[in-house]
Amino acid sequence: MAPIDLQSLGVFILCVVLIGLGISVFLHDRRAEINRLFALFVFATVGWIISISMSLSGQDIDRTVLLGRLAFAFASAMPFTSLWMFQAFSASVPTTRQQGVIIPGIFCLLSIVSSLSPWIVTRATPGSPRPNFTYGVLHPFFGVYIILCFGFALYTLWRKIQSASGINKLQLRYLLLGILLGGAGAITTNLLIPLVWKTSQYSIFGPYFALVLVSFWAHAIIRYRLMDIKVVIRKGFVYFCAISVAALVFMGLAGVVSWATGYDKQRIPVITAVALAVGVAIFFQPLKNWIQNSLNRYLYREAYDYQRTIREASRRLSTILDLQSLLMYLTEVIERTLRVEMVAVYVADVPQQIFRPRVVRSAEEWRQRAPGPTLFGTSPLVRFFEHEKKTLVLDEATRVTGDLRFTAAVHELQSLGGEIAFPFFQDHMISGFLVVGPKRSGDPYFAEDTDLLSTLASQAGIALKNAQLYREVTLANEYIENMLTTMESGVIAVSPNRRITLFNPAAERMTGHSASDLRSAPLERLPSPLAASLEATLTDGQPRPHLEITLLDALGRLTPIACSTSALRDAAGNIHGAVAVFNDLSRVKELEEEKRRAERLAAFGALARGIAHEIKNPLVAIKTFAELLPERFNDVEFREGFAKVVVGEIEQIDALVTRLRGLAPPPQATPVLVDARVPLEETLTFLSGSLTSKGVTVIRVIPSTLPQVLADPAQLRQLFLNVFLNSLDAMEGRGNLTIRMAASDRGAGQQVLVIQLTDTGSGIPAEALGKIFDPFFTTKARGTGLGLAICRGIVDTHKGTIRAENNKDGPGATITVELPVPVGAMAEALR
Repeated sequence: MAPIDLQSLGVFILCVVLIGLGISVFLHDRRAEINRLFALFVFATVGWIISISMSLSGQDIDRTVLLGRLAFAFASAMPFTSLWMFQAFSASVPTTRQQGVIIPGIFCLLSIVSSLSPWIVTRATPGSPRPNFTYGVLHPFFGVYIILCFGFALYTLWRKIQSASGINKLQLRYLLLGILLGGAGAITTNLLIPLVWKTSQYSIFGPYFALVLVSFWAHAIIRYRLMDIKVVIRKGFVYFCAISVAALVFMGLAGVVSWATGYDKQRIPVITAVALAVGVAIFFQPLKNWIQNSLNRYLYREAYDYQRTIREASRRLSTILDLQSLLMYLTEVIERTLRVEMVAVYVADVPQQIFRPRVVRSAEEWRQRAPGPTLFGTSPLVRFFEHEKKTLVLDEATRVTGDLRFTAAVHELQSLGGEIAFPFFQDHMISGFLVVGPKRSGDPYFAEDTDLLSTLASQAGIALKNAQLYREVTLANEYIENMLTTMESGVIAVSPNRRITLFNPAAERMTGHSASDLRSAPLERLPSPLAASLEATLTDGQPRPHLEITLLDALGRLTPIACSTSALRDAAGNIHGAVAVFNDLSRVKELEEEKRRAERLAAFGALARGIAHEIKNPLVAIKTFAELLPERFNDVEFREGFAKVVVGEIEQIDALVTRLRGLAPPPQATPVLVDARVPLEETLTFLSGSLTSKGVTVIRVIPSTLPQVLADPAQLRQLFLNVFLNSLDAMEGRGNLTIRMAASDRGAGQQVLVIQLTDTGSGIPAEALGKIFDPFFTTKARGTGLGLAICRGIVDTHKGTIRAENNKDGPGATITVELPVPVGAMAEALR
């Protein structure tokens, strides 16, 4: 068997590769026109390579001429099939098949027919190292056809590239480079040189330019999935490559050892061979992994685990609640996985209808750009997302024409530096969007990349809503904390299990306790009035508004407060705690004291005017008689009248002074625990004669058990006496005097003794109700207006209250006196 030279072996390998490429493309989708045309072009190219190589490799002249003419026939089909294939690529540039394919096809058929005749290849003559062709009269016209058809094919492909975008543009670029370089080389060696120098000695090199064509086209198929072909490398191919490389290494090392030791290549010592084999075996697995990784990087770029990426991202996105951290992680995952130049996340500011770039990640490092373009709700990109509710891909720009909204959105996406954008939606409203820039490798976004980004965008939209809700809750808590910190009212909240959950600074100031000491402490740690109010509200769920209580702090200071408690309920009405809000009444009490002081000053002025009036009248009478006394001293009748008038007027002044002494504050006596029923009964005994003579019936509504009060018994008798005397004066005939006594709970542990004295007299004029406790105010013809004023002074001394009102269910009036009950007095009364 004749040996196969290296040239024939190279041509054979090249043809096998081309045939395998053409069959693979054809079988991938035999119904697609582009796949069929690609297979046809490959068939023409393989036919030309085999024909030209065999025609120039032998010295049989007849065989050389036949194969040469066949090579020219295949060469005639190559530019036309490439033109037809380029015409079939989808793009937005319209083409006319009648002019773009049919006319060149006619010239192609004419050229094929002419190639099989003596008009292009006339004969062949022996030459060294290979035969030489003699060309016919149509050879120049063949060259013109090849050049024009090839140029038209390149022009068609160039127009397709101009109108294409994204991955299609990259695919067509590699097609253009491959056919331009390969075609230019083949035309030079197999057409131009024979036309100019009339020799075919260099035509044997033409088939090798097909390697350039195959390289670029294979790269477009492998890297950019030309014609949607996905290359899969089996483990067997990886092992084949690894074994081949290992065998070459072994043979190379064996040759080096043989040359160095002088042994024959066929007779290397066993020990040396075993050592070489063991060394190759040791490095076989790392070699296989390196080949696998290299092929993966070439075929699939930087491979990523889709499922693992989604799983890890989902887990992290669902646990991050801080909005900024969430967006930073999202952009970091996208940049790390897809190796993109830029990732930006725009988040909606709903009240202002604007979208701000919250995070922008560049290819180099994290940086918060300053601050990037802010988009309004009327921007084309936002309007596109609102109407279309889908992803915007820059590669689709050339496929959609006439849609002004889409075109404007694409332009805005380009201005943001993005190639693809994904919207976020919340309740059918756009809440933001993700902008991803081009890959640093220049690769387009494949279907897997788009699916990954779409899944991440969907999960990020949900996580974004959670983060925004968390942010709103945080802001609300901060607002409440700031409000509670700055407000003047004390606020205390307790849980259903009686634990303190809230204690603001105002509460610290008024109670003298530290929030850090009381937070989560039991309710009993609070001052007893506050604890009692909160406990009662937690128990029955009823609010207790405007309770006036006194707090005793750790330093022994008394602070009067107004406290309101309320239950905290959920939507179902269940009690989940209680809150107490209280205010410091110290300033209010000071103002009240100032008001009372002013009232006392006003009353003192009225008193002074009343005293002056009451004393002046007797003095006028005395002065008048005194002035007439010298003239009428000897008049016995005048002297007797003078003596009577002077004594009477002096007695009137003395009575007035006696009443004034009762109005003045009595000497400070030490208050004692008094059962108010005792001075009451003593006063009734003192007035029994008057009550009987006027036919007044006393009705007592008094329980058997009453708390004692801290008071001066003598002043209580004076209080009852003045009120009873007014009632007797008001009841001109028979009537009833009803006396009621009862203990009343004012909340927060505060109790009072309520004493109501009701008569059935004429009542009090409405216009006089607010003045009857003022000094010298009276509705009686001969009254002094000091009795009820004295009663008010006594009640004020005992820190109680007194009020008057007409009876609603009958004639007469009621005087109500409330005296505070000291803590523990009620419990003592119940024993």
